[in-house]
Amino acid sequence: MFISISILIFFLLIYKNYRKKDRVIRYGRYKGGRTIIINKQKYYLEESRFENYQMAIHYYFKIVSDIYDYGEIIEVKEDYYDWSNTVFRFEHSTIKLIRIIDKIIMMKSSEPITVMKIERDSFKLMNSINDGKK
Repeated sequence: MFISISILIFFLLIYKNYRKKDRVIRYGRYKGGRTIIINKQKYYLEESRFENYQMAIHYYFKIVSDIYDYGEIIEVKEDYYDWSNTVFRFEHSTIKLIRIIDKIIMMKSSEPITVMKIERDSFKLMNSINDGKK
């Protein structure tokens, strides 16, 4: 009996590790990642949730720091009012971080695009998320 339970636990651990997807946002409770298309542009979205507003702000700055180390940045646009979003344009892609109360959403383009384009597309994304909550 003990051997069969040990084997079951062993296979469950292997299954869980192989099933685990690589995360871009290393902090918080991973709520999933998916690929979407907005205005003919392909994006990878990833969401992490945090215990509260303060934890989300704290880890937002850690994520921003991690992204600065990601590669050579061509352009950055930061929101200095309440630090709710930051856009980074790299040679190979564009990344936008969006902090909403206790969660952080990362939007990463599959190819480099302008800051203005990712801003427009993220606005459509946020409207579709808000429409889904009604």
